Amino acid sequence: MKKRFVSILVSSMLVVSLFTGCGSSEAPAANSETAPAVSEEASAQESSQQSVEEQVAEPGYVYSQGGVDVAVNGEMAPIVEAWGEPDKYFESESCAFQGMDKVYTYGSVVINTYPENDKDYVLTIELKDDTITTAEGIYIGSSKEDVVATYGAATSETDVALVYDKGECQLTFFFEDDCVTNITYAAKMD
Repeated sequence: MKKRFVSILVSSMLVVSLFTGCGSSEAPAANSETAPAVSEEASAQESSQQSVEEQVAEPGYVYSQGGVDVAVNGEMAPIVEAWGEPDKYFESESCAFQGMDKVYTYGSVVINTYPENDKDYVLTIELKDDTITTAEGIYIGSSKEDVVATYGAATSETDVALVYDKGECQLTFFFEDDCVTNITYAAKMD
């Protein structure tokens, strides 16, 4: 289990280095709202577009907000279309892929993407505070006991994290004093 934690830690550090190591370009956000709103027009367009489940064969854990499902390895364009301009946006040349890695911040949700075939796909989704929850109701501040009661036995566990694997997603809850301090959905990359 400690080897798996080290692997997760190294993977997390790699993701961070991908977004900071190759240069940057930061643009201010046009939207100052803390939570994205879905307009009627976006809802109508959403019904005509493929759902996340159709885009990703087995998405695993999915984050939902404002009627929009966000899954790792799913396309980012429909999310931007539904949620609008992010509060913060950052991009840098990708060290691991051809194109630009991008970071979108919508209130307390941070989505990192990777480029492939002229499209951007969700790499990670990070929940930053207790104003938002997972689809299953866990939030920053939930107890470790609540996480286990909701998700069951973890795929792997360390002193500071519980990791749940499902489909192409790895959902990690980090703890301090048995209290959730960070929630991250991450794509399993080969």
